[in-house]
Amino acid sequence: MGSTPNTTKAALAVSGQAVMVQFCELNKIDVPTVEYHTVDKWPFDVCGYYRPTTINICVPKCAGIGVSGAAWSFPGHVVDRTPYGVITHELGHHVDVQRGRVVDRYRSDFSRQMRQEVGEPKLTNYCPDDGEWFAEIFRLFVTNPDLLRGVRPRSYAALIERGLKPLWADDWESLLAGAPDRTIALCRRRIEAGV
Repeated sequence: MGSTPNTTKAALAVSGQAVMVQFCELNKIDVPTVEYHTVDKWPFDVCGYYRPTTINICVPKCAGIGVSGAAWSFPGHVVDRTPYGVITHELGHHVDVQRGRVVDRYRSDFSRQMRQEVGEPKLTNYCPDDGEWFAEIFRLFVTNPDLLRGVRPRSYAALIERGLKPLWADDWESLLAGAPDRTIALCRRRIEAGV
């Protein structure tokens, strides 16, 4: 995002959708539709999901920006469960399905092959399969590519080799402007440790 983000979930959804469109235009990817849902019409525990060509999101169910306690979400951080991160995560499923040949609802052989090729561990705890592993890697590639390069260099390189261009050339700290000090410190430790 490059500067202190507006902290409302609605504003984060607008920013996430705008970044999604910019990324798609830069990379000549068909822009998926984003459908917003209200809590009373949302029967799921998750806050978003993808089905071919459509990202579905329930913004109130997404995390807000975390500033204390166990809440670590922040736009452009390794962990981002805000609407900004959810939309770009779901965009990862869209790219996976668009680039793959063998497709299963929200994942394809594209993500499976990339995960096998790079052999890097999951980025976050939300990675029950190859499709989610890819969507989390991809989310960070879209929102903070320099941070992805620092914590998962082979995944970053594999995305570049597959013809994807990052939106941002800024260093990772610039893209986390306004983040809590502990978020910045955690990123530094992860880069130094290679995890």
